[in-house]
Amino acid sequence: MRTIPRGPQAATRAHPAGLTSRQADVLDLLAEGLTNAEIAERLVVSVRTVDHHVSTILGNLGVPSRRHASRLARTLASA
Repeated sequence: MRTIPRGPQAATRAHPAGLTSRQADVLDLLAEGLTNAEIAERLVVSVRTVDHHVSTILGNLGVPSRRHASRLARTLASA
């Protein structure tokens, strides 16, 4: 029987806000001012997937909007 690992993955622990590497990619592109459709095109995923990532990012960061998330991304990048 195979065991399922518990707890955050190494990539999640490495990000200061606890984001996965893909969520961090989406956050970086948000900070560049890209729309969800543009992010989806860049990452070769569906817009719905990006919508889900953005929603999760906002929740994890505890911010109400993309603009707040973008500001926080710039702050984290300069830290």
